[in-house]
Amino acid sequence: MFGGISPEHEVSIITGLQVLENIDTAIYQPLVVYVDKKGSFFLLNNVRGRSDFYSSRRNTISFGKDDKGGFIKLERLSGKKIYPYAAYLAFHGGIGEGGSVQGLLESVGIPFSSCGQEASIITMNKEITRRAAEGVQVSVAPGMSVFSPEIKKDVATVSSLIIEKLSLPVIVKPVHLGSSIGLTVAKTEVELQKALLESAFIDNEILIEQYLSLAAEYNCAVRVVDGKIETSEIERPVSRDEILSFADKYQRGAKKSGDGMASLSRELPAKIDDALRREIREMAEKIFTACACKGMVRIDFMLTTDKKLYLTEVNPIPGSMAFYLWEASGIPFKQQISDLIEQAVRDDSGMRAMDLDYKTDIVEKFIAQKKGAQ
Repeated sequence: MFGGISPEHEVSIITGLQVLENIDTAIYQPLVVYVDKKGSFFLLNNVRGRSDFYSSRRNTISFGKDDKGGFIKLERLSGKKIYPYAAYLAFHGGIGEGGSVQGLLESVGIPFSSCGQEASIITMNKEITRRAAEGVQVSVAPGMSVFSPEIKKDVATVSSLIIEKLSLPVIVKPVHLGSSIGLTVAKTEVELQKALLESAFIDNEILIEQYLSLAAEYNCAVRVVDGKIETSEIERPVSRDEILSFADKYQRGAKKSGDGMASLSRELPAKIDDALRREIREMAEKIFTACACKGMVRIDFMLTTDKKLYLTEVNPIPGSMAFYLWEASGIPFKQQISDLIEQAVRDDSGMRAMDLDYKTDIVEKFIAQKKGAQ
C-alpha cells in the first residue's frame, strides 16, 4: 500500500514500487493498493514493477470484515472479496504514515508491517516524540512548539517569544511533515517570521528548536523480528545544504538514480568509534520502546561539535524502507520484506489473543428500565 494524501506522495510511490520489485514472489502474491492524492483506494491490475505503474487499470476498493477476516472488496467486480495475508505499508507522511490507515487496518483485522496507530501518531508528531525521548533520558535540542493560528494572528509576538526563550539562530520544523519538507534555518527575526508564516500554511503546529553547532548526522534503523529488537548498521548522510534537505534526500543523490533515500550520498558504515556506535544504538532502542514502535523504523540523530548526541526525529515508515542500512548489516532487501510481513502476522495474532469481551448486563438493565417506565 502506498501513495496517500501527503506532500511526500511521490516519494511513497517510489518506496512502494521498490518493495514490489523486491518481494519474494516464490512465497507471496503481491497485490498493489494505491491511494491517490484525494484519498481514494484503488487496486492496480498487473503491476509487477515501476514500468507498469502509469499504465495499470485502477479498480476502486473498500475494506471490511466478516467471519473469514479482514478483506478488500472490488467494487467493479460484483463486490468480489480478497482476504489479504498482510498489508505492507510504504506510505510517507499524511494519513498513510500518521496512523489513519493503521487504524483502518486494525479495525478490520488485516495485519500490517508498520508501527500501530498509537505509535504512528506519536512518531509523526515531532513534539510528542521529543517528550517521549526526554522520558527515557534521550537528549533533544532545546525547543518549543506553537500552533498555526497563533502565528497567523500575530507572528511578531510569537517570534519575539521564541527569540526570548531560545535566541537566534533557530530551526523551524512543521511538526507533522517528514523528508525535511518545510525545514528552515532562521538567523534573523525577519527570517524567523517568514519561516513561521510559510510553515503555518502547511501544518497546524510548528516546532522551533535551538540551532546547535552540527558536527555530523547519523541514521540507524530499528526493527523487531521474533520478539527481538535489532539495530542496523549506522550511516552518516552527506549534505550539501546547512541542514539535510529534501533535495539532499531525493533530488540529488550520488548516483542521481531516482531511487529515493537509497540514492542519498552517504558514508555507510559511518566511520565512528565503538563508543559512539554503541551510544547511537542504545538510544535508538530506547526511543523505539518509548514510542511503542513495532515493525521497522529509522531514527535520526545529530552530533554537535561538543560531541553531544541528540535525537532529530523518528521515521515510522522510512524512505526506501531503509533497506540499504539492513543490507549493510548483511540482510538482503528480499529477506527484510519477508521478515516484516511475518512479524506483522505474529503481532496481529498476539492482539487477537487478548480477551476484550468484558461481559456485563448493563444493556439489559438499561432497556428494562425504559420498559418499566412505560
